[in-house]
Amino acid sequence: MSLASAWSELDLNAPGRQIGSIRVEHSVHRSAYGAIALPFAVFANGQGPTILLMAGSHGDEYEGQLALTRLIRTLDVTRIQGRILVLPAANLPAVMAGQRTSPLDGGNLNRSFGDHYADTPTGQIAAFIAEELLPHCDVFFDLHSGGSSLRHLSCSYADLGENRARAEKTFAALEAMNAPLSWAQAGIPAAPVAGRAALRKGVVHLSGEFGGGGALSHADLHVAERCVCRLLDHLGILPMTDAWKAQIPTRFVFNEQAHFTYAPREGVFEPAADLGDEVRTGQLAGYLHRPEYPDEPPVTLYFSGSGIVAVMRSMGRCQPGDCLFQLLGEIARDDILRRIGAMA
Repeated sequence: MSLASAWSELDLNAPGRQIGSIRVEHSVHRSAYGAIALPFAVFANGQGPTILLMAGSHGDEYEGQLALTRLIRTLDVTRIQGRILVLPAANLPAVMAGQRTSPLDGGNLNRSFGDHYADTPTGQIAAFIAEELLPHCDVFFDLHSGGSSLRHLSCSYADLGENRARAEKTFAALEAMNAPLSWAQAGIPAAPVAGRAALRKGVVHLSGEFGGGGALSHADLHVAERCVCRLLDHLGILPMTDAWKAQIPTRFVFNEQAHFTYAPREGVFEPAADLGDEVRTGQLAGYLHRPEYPDEPPVTLYFSGSGIVAVMRSMGRCQPGDCLFQLLGEIARDDILRRIGAMA
């Protein structure tokens, strides 16, 4: 009988409701044979697809964590057809600390899915997700927010990848979630993120950004739960309740490099736009002040692209390279479909 540095106490093939943990070996001075116990739930009944729902990749992103925690508490396994795997606090050390990265190794879980896995707690968590969970899945939904440093308009996201058949399935699922903003485009092919690990395994990848600023927003939590429930219904795994059935207007959006505004130096950021504003190239974005030099004029910042202000910095003090704004450009649904149709 072999041993592993990361293992699950749950049987992925067993029917019914299971709540337990994934244990990741963590040997330290105070605990030579210690292990981190990531909360994990498996719900299986009948025949149907398998989905992995994950939150807490970053510990200071709360809406997804709460949406999945509530799902675990309330889900009636007899109503599902298929299998739901739930990781509500994927990088548990970061979740417990309320930090973006792990206090154990500084690891950013969503940047740990490259060609190899670091021999660290965060690297071992990524390896288990990619190599032990994703091969069992048809769909992966990874819930995020802006974290402590950013506020983010709620949106669903689909990495369309480069395969047309999978992109068509992905876009259909994105539309079914019916978020206020539906963000669809091909991601960075070599990015070491969880979504790209899913695509390498042939799994449909969906994500979303739901709030941020280091706090929990009831409105953004509502959007996150809506997306989860509508996606499960679309996949035929769990019928949604009447509360989620009404369609809402959605805008299809995309992102490009010109949509980012970064701090060119340190200082205190004074924004000249707010979340949801429509801005144009060359429009005033804000100022960077240095109160320690009160006679020095501020640096004036301008937007280098046009679009919807979807992300803005929530912290006042900045360092060079800090993201201050991210825009999302609006795109017609038919244009997305044409791009998918041109894929191989």
